[in-house]
Amino acid sequence: MTIGEIVREALHYARTCRSLWLFGFFVGLSGGGSNGGGGGGGHGSAGSAALAGGAALAGGLPPSLAFVVPIAIVMLLALAAGLVLRFIGEGALIEGIVRARRGVTQTTREGFRAGWAHWGVLLRIALLYLAASAGSVALLAAPCVMAALTLGWIAALLLGVPAALIAVPWLITLYLVQAFAARIAVLEDRRALDAIRKARLFLHGRLVHGLRLMVATLIGTLVITVLSVVVVVPVVLLLVALSSVLNVLPLIVIGCVVLLPVFGVLTAMLGTFRSSVWTIGYVTQVDA
Repeated sequence: MTIGEIVREALHYARTCRSLWLFGFFVGLSGGGSNGGGGGGGHGSAGSAALAGGAALAGGLPPSLAFVVPIAIVMLLALAAGLVLRFIGEGALIEGIVRARRGVTQTTREGFRAGWAHWGVLLRIALLYLAASAGSVALLAAPCVMAALTLGWIAALLLGVPAALIAVPWLITLYLVQAFAARIAVLEDRRALDAIRKARLFLHGRLVHGLRLMVATLIGTLVITVLSVVVVVPVVLLLVALSSVLNVLPLIVIGCVVLLPVFGVLTAMLGTFRSSVWTIGYVTQVDA
């Protein structure tokens, strides 16, 4: 498939597969774009215990800081919930796009079931990718830092150029492996390391294909961004015009009522599109 064909097909699913929008919103909100049930009660108990412990700890703090610990705990719990929802959304989108290509609609319940079954392995793949990326950057940057401390900035710059030439293609390769490993883990029900190993083998001879998918993702993101501007700017101009006859509070209410749904839909479409590009890119190569 050409880049244009991939973009058109992914935009088609992002626009028409509304049952995937909720999961696309989770993924799009996190900037993305990858176990079964029965653990809900355990998470709830852990959250209650954490809140209780935070409240007890806050009681021993100075009054000026007593409110910090509960707020921090709530923020950490919200962050953890958002992280889980992000990977649930990624798993649901991967499964949902494959079904959509077969002409089958995935319901929201089926999406949550698929996402919950795979969010753990997607999280492990993401953590391994982050660890490998951070370790690679640190390894390549260490000689430059040592040169800067001992020989000066000119030596550091001389070492930095080849380090950058090595880092860019290597980090791109790691990103491609992570993206394909997520699809392999979900569609073939593989463990994290097994999926990564197969993704490395899959990428052999397909590096250009992976780069095309990155370009397709960028093009589609720009298209949705332009659409967002076209939709949002007239609303903002209307609110500015109404500011001469309305108070601030009614303007805020109108803005929220109009813009929040638009923001939600566009974010959902963006998340769905980005995941669709990589799923389409993987499936078409496997089916070829």
